[in-house]
Amino acid sequence: MSKKSYKYIYGPVPSWRLGRSLGIDPISKGRKVCTFDCVYCQLGEASFLTDERELFIPVTEIIEELD
Repeated sequence: MSKKSYKYIYGPVPSWRLGRSLGIDPISKGRKVCTFDCVYCQLGEASFLTDERELFIPVTEIIEELD
């Protein structure tokens, strides 16, 4: 069985509420976009810091990946 590569979904990751869960990154397309650069983030170091709101990834692409 081959492992599929995902663009926006990662995990499973440890969850203190659920045990394990999937993570969804709806803003980082090819680079990590964030308002913070937390050292404990599962996605690693932020390559682009911003606090501007915009549509980074269309919701339909994330839904297709979940299917």
